[in-house]
Parts: sequence; structure tokens; C-alpha cells
Amino acid sequence: MRLTADVAAARGSKFKEELCGDVFQLVRSPSKTTAILSDGLGSGVKANIMATLTTKIACGLLERDVPIDHVVSTIVDTLPVCGERGLAYATFSILQISASGNAQLYEYDSPPILFFRDDCLLPIERQTRIICGKKITEASLHVAKDDVALMVTDGVVHAGVGESLDLGLGIDGLLSFLPTPCTSWPALEALVDFVMHVTDACYCSRLGDDCTAVALRIRPTRSVAVLTGPPLRPDNDAVMVKALLDETNATKIVCGGTSAKIVERITGGKLETSLEYVDPRIPPVARLNNVDLVTEGVLTLNRCYELLRALQEGEELPRSADAATLLARHLCSAEEVLFLVGKSFNLAHANIEEIMQLAPRQYVVSRIVSLLRRRSIQTEVRYF
Repeated sequence: MRLTADVAAARGSKFKEELCGDVFQLVRSPSKTTAILSDGLGSGVKANIMATLTTKIACGLLERDVPIDHVVSTIVDTLPVCGERGLAYATFSILQISASGNAQLYEYDSPPILFFRDDCLLPIERQTRIICGKKITEASLHVAKDDVALMVTDGVVHAGVGESLDLGLGIDGLLSFLPTPCTSWPALEALVDFVMHVTDACYCSRLGDDCTAVALRIRPTRSVAVLTGPPLRPDNDAVMVKALLDETNATKIVCGGTSAKIVERITGGKLETSLEYVDPRIPPVARLNNVDLVTEGVLTLNRCYELLRALQEGEELPRSADAATLLARHLCSAEEVLFLVGKSFNLAHANIEEIMQLAPRQYVVSRIVSLLRRRSIQTEVRYF
């Protein structure tokens, strides 16, 4: 069983600061998943620049398959040191998980990464090594399905220091506030949001430092199959639907009203539409037997592309349940994606696409595929 990780992150900026000095990046490849969390010294623009530099160096090297040891030494050797405080301008934590389950972590002046298994805190034996004159904490361990890792920055650990709490929240304090162990949380987003809620309460709703919480849950690799658009020849309807249903271990998604009706007719299922708009710009999702997600077509695909492009540029996916966000979340969290694309052309859509400045179905799918491949997601497109 090949392993990877689902990831959720939440962060907050220091009171009266626009930019957050903490930066998180995730690098995926077919063989490993790497999480990088950097905390810039101080807060504001300078802290954000230094933390961004740290994560960009790490991401650039990891995407070129540079060994993790060399990545760490390059970052440490590159980071400047503050002349007044004698501290590095940015600290970092790096967690790399291979598909076989072997994990390595590296910490530089940052809070320890916490691991949870079977509702218990997993003890980790760490070693200290000097790299380029800097003290780096490192460890190796083997992770299993459903293990959870929690990464936080100093702002969380020191929450409330000298005010609501004499010595700050601390790791032990954070653990004591969790109502249930991390592995029992059904959604990682709820876990990191709760950590930020506790942190905010300790600061009396005026964050004294930039604060970030990142959670990773180990899981088997995931596949997604997306059927969109009717085939060029109607006698290929059954062939196209069969190709979708044959992906037995994949999350099945249908994009497009006509496509959904074709699947309904071929499978004998019942298509249930909804009028509940989560986002007024995006038509609501529908339900269909044996299909995990049913959405509208061109509008949803174009919005999904915008979300994935923003994600590629360092932004986060919205915490929303609209069709486009759900589709983007499925695609970017998969390791393998199959697009089944019908080549039939609907003349009525041409005017709508021109008026609303939407990319045609086949073109927007190709753009989504390009973004997914840049994220090292194995992607295949079949046309009908």
C-alpha cells in the first residue's frame, strides 16, 4: 500500500499586521510528500519575505529531487542572521513522508512536530546535528495509515505569555486543550481551526505573534475519474460511462448536466438536482447513484481552474462546499487523475462562453491537466 497525506492549514497574522510571517508549502511527487513550515523572525513584511524565501528554496530543490539532507544544508547556509539578536531570520520544520511510510523530520529552532497514532501521542527519538554551524534536530520514523502529524509555529506555543498565561500555552498546554486526540478528528480543517481558536483565546483575540497550525493525516494514495461532456457519437455513450464505472477504486465525478443525464440513462440510476446555491456564481451539486460528485460543466470547470491556479501560486483553497471547490479539492488531493472528455460541441454553449469569457470544455480541461501535472499528479485524458 502506497501512502501519502491529506493536509489542512490555518494561520493568523499578528495584531495590526496585514501579512503573516509564517509560510507553509506542500510538495508532492509520486514517491513522497513533503511539508515545509517556515516562521520569519518578527512579523510583517520582512518576516513574510524571509519565510517565503525559505519555503521557495526548499520547494525548488525538492521538485528537482535533491536529497533532503542537501535541501536542509542549503537552507541553513543561505539564511542570514540578525546582527542584533544573533538569530536566524527564519526558522523551519520539514516533514517528508515516502510512499513506503518512512518519514524524516528536520527542525530548526521551531516547535517539535507532534505525531499521533491510535489516539495516543507517539514518542519520537530525536538527534541533534550541526549543519553549517547551525543546530538541527532530526528524526526518522515509520508512519502508518490514519496517523496524524501536527506542526505549529512559535506563535502557538508562546500564546498568552506574560498575559493570560505566565509561560505561554506550550506544547503540553495545547495537548491538554484538545477535547479528543488528533486521530479522532473527522476533518483536519476542524482540528487546525480549533488549535487557532485556542491560540486566539490565549491572546485575548489580539494575536501577539504570527500563528500557524498544519495537520497531516496519512492515507493510501487516491485516484479520481472525471467524466465531462457527451461523446462525439451518441453510440459511444455506453462506452464512455463504462470507462468511468470501470475505475472501481477511484472517486467518480461527473461534470455537466447532459453528461449526468447520460450516466443516469445508462446506469438506470436516479439523478437528484438541488437548488441550494453555496456560491451564487456556481450551480449547485447534484446526486446520482454510484457517482461521488455531480456538478455543472463549463462554469464549474472554469472556476475549478481558477482555484487550482491560485493554489499553484501559493494561495489556499477556500473553506467552501460549492461544486468548483469540491472538484478542486478532489483533484489536488489525488495522486492519479483520469479525465474522460466528450468531444461533442454544443452550439448553444458557444454564445454563453463568449459572453461570460469562459474557456471551452476541452480547452479548460487541458489547462487543468497542465496544472495537475505541475503538482506531480499523474494525469491521463481520454477523448470520446
